Order: sequence, then C-alpha cells, then structure tokens
Amino acid sequence: MKNVFKRCLKLIALFDSSNTFNLDSNYIKDNIPEYRNLNDAAYKRSFERDKALLKEVGFNLEYENDKWSVEDGYKLKGTNIILDLQSKSGFDIERFINTYSVIKKYLSPYLQLNKDLKVIPILNTAIKERRRVSFIYNDKLRKVYPLGLRFHAGIWYLGADDGKIVKTFKINTIENLKIGNKENLHTKNISEFNFSWETMSSFITVEIISDNDLHRVHSRIFNFTEVSSKENEENITIKLKTNDHHGLIKYLLLVEPKLLNINKQDKEALKRAINGI
Repeated sequence: MKNVFKRCLKLIALFDSSNTFNLDSNYIKDNIPEYRNLNDAAYKRSFERDKALLKEVGFNLEYENDKWSVEDGYKLKGTNIILDLQSKSGFDIERFINTYSVIKKYLSPYLQLNKDLKVIPILNTAIKERRRVSFIYNDKLRKVYPLGLRFHAGIWYLGADDGKIVKTFKINTIENLKIGNKENLHTKNISEFNFSWETMSSFITVEIISDNDLHRVHSRIFNFTEVSSKENEENITIKLKTNDHHGLIKYLLLVEPKLLNINKQDKEALKRAINGI
C-alpha cells in the first residue's frame, strides 16, 4: 500500500507541473518510474487503481476527448477539497491519504461512501465552475445546475436549480451522472437558498478541543460555520455554529473532542436530535 501512495503522490506532482495541457497515457507511463517497466496490461491495472484512490480523496483524473479540444488526454480536476486542506498550516497529504484509507474501511458500510465519492468530485467541479449536469433520479432524467452539497443525518444531499426551482436530491439516488462542457452558465449562489431541513433546525454553538488530524478528516461530514479557532501542532480549539444537528453528533462521536462550552438550550436540542424528536 505504501508503494501505491508514492505513485499517487508522483501522479499529483506530474499533473501539477503540467497543468497547462492534457497528458496522454504514454506520457504518464514514461514519467512515473513505477509504471515505466510494466507491460501494458499491468500498467493499466495500476493506473486505474491509483485513479480510483485519488478520486476518493478529491483528485479527479478525467480523460478529455472533446472535438473542440486541441489535445486529448487526462486532466486533473475536482481538487478544491484537497487545495482547501493544503491551505491549512502543517497539512501532510501522505498522512491524510493513509488516515483516509483507514477510516474509509469503517465508515463506508454505514455512509455509502464508496458510491457517494464517485459522484461528489464531479458535482464539486460543476458547482465550482457553474456547469450543468444531467442524471437519472427516481427513473427520471434531470438536467440541473448544482449549487451546493450538504451532509445531513448520515446522507449527502445536492441542492440544485431545476427549471428555476431549487430542489434537494439525495446523492446516493443519483444515477448515470454526466457533466457539461460549458462553464459559467449561471450566477446563483449556495447562500441564496436553504436545504429542506435548514429551515426546521435551530443553530447550535459549541466550543471544543479536538485532535488536528481527526478534525481535518471528519469536519467535512457536516455543515458548519467557524466562529473562531486556534491551532497548535497537535490540537485545534474551535468554536463552531451549525444547524446540522445529526452531522454534529456524528462528528463528535468520530472525533471524541473535549467539550469546552455549550449552553443548556443547545444541549437540549442535541438530546432531541439523538432521540429522533
């Protein structure tokens, strides 16, 4: 597994240094030493396995074969999640990939991460670049403009403009997802609408001390606003505000932080969420 991580890191570095043009399969094989001496079949298996791992942690290697494009080949997309993490001081990508591979083993049976993570990088790209996507949802073809993603009560949701009406779709129900080629097709913003549960839940504010690595890995499972934070090499002290009660509960169970401050009213709201009220 360590060799797989090294190959993945070299792939990221290769695309990062060549981000102005697409890379074909032969170029990738020649420039990654671990691929170079493999026969075609072995190389294809290794490359596909590495692509799958990279996609799951936010790096999406897509093959572009557009008739209007000058060059066919692979391009690195959907990197906004990783780039956001890298902007944090002391972020170690190799440690992150190792940690992710461990927690995925335990989370995937419960959160359907394997299926969700295949479409989330594509949706993130569509949201960031304001593209249209199409997919089958409840046996019906939908063509929508994705606006945002939320994790709520153990399920990922997509908020999207569907015929000028903002609708919420369960990620794990989306089939045959395709992304359009044109960018900047709309000007709508995620802040302009609420997901269905956001109008029903009151905001909770908590202050905690958490392990830095655990916070970075698990903070993506729920939606929150960071009020304030302070980090050292091992821990982060963070005050956050959220109306995703179930997501907060899941985060607290996974991270096991030290709770510094929560008022009585917010504590009662969390108890109601736990009890399904």
